[in-house]
Amino acid sequence: MQKLTPEQIELGLTDEDASVRKEFAERKDYTPTPEQIERGLTDTNSEVRARFADRKDYVPTAAQIERGLTDAEVNVRYTFAEREDYLPTAEQMERGFNDPHRFVRLLFAQRKDGMH
Repeated sequence: MQKLTPEQIELGLTDEDASVRKEFAERKDYTPTPEQIERGLTDTNSEVRARFADRKDYVPTAAQIERGLTDAEVNVRYTFAEREDYLPTAEQMERGFNDPHRFVRLLFAQRKDGMH
């Protein structure tokens, strides 16, 4: 498989079709730029946001973590709750304990117990 150029990656990440953006967000054969990460985490499609939230080749900023933990879509909140490269604030922990989705609550409970 031929390596993609930065231009090809950018075209895939900005394609008007969300399924194409999602596929490019999942690819592990490149490291996205900070701009691409931010754009992916704010994409209109929750699957694209979740795929970028799941990438382990960057450390999210405090603003990106907060936005991810308060996302309207559970798949994004869950993926950010599952990350281990940040320490949630007390407010984020409280919100996580009260999340409407039980799996998000479980992830925050595990953090409190030191399992996560």
